[in-house]
Amino acid sequence: MRICSTILFALLCNFAIGQSNLFSAIGKADVNALSVNFSNDVEICIATEQDFYTKSGAVKRLEKFFAKVEPKSSAFKHKGNNKDKTSEYSVGTMSTAGGNYRVFIYFENSKITGLMFNKE
Repeated sequence: MRICSTILFALLCNFAIGQSNLFSAIGKADVNALSVNFSNDVEICIATEQDFYTKSGAVKRLEKFFAKVEPKSSAFKHKGNNKDKTSEYSVGTMSTAGGNYRVFIYFENSKITGLMFNKE
């Protein structure tokens, strides 16, 4: 039982550190570090604009968005999963030159399948 608890704790810590690293990359506008975790297809929602992109298309779209808003920092807040436990999400914030955003990252099979940026 103790071994199972230790393994579970290590996995949870690893996931939390991974989330922190993703939000750190967002705060630094480091699209390349972020894209390592992209699925082959990524949905990106920025305010009311929503579209699906290939991995390379998602990189270009985020580079354009980050150049426009100039991220200053970002922080991981919490994580969860959907009702069926088939996908996960992380929620955080991003501070930019033009204001703050709430950031949602959606995962399937540990790969990013969606990013949503809502201005606060």
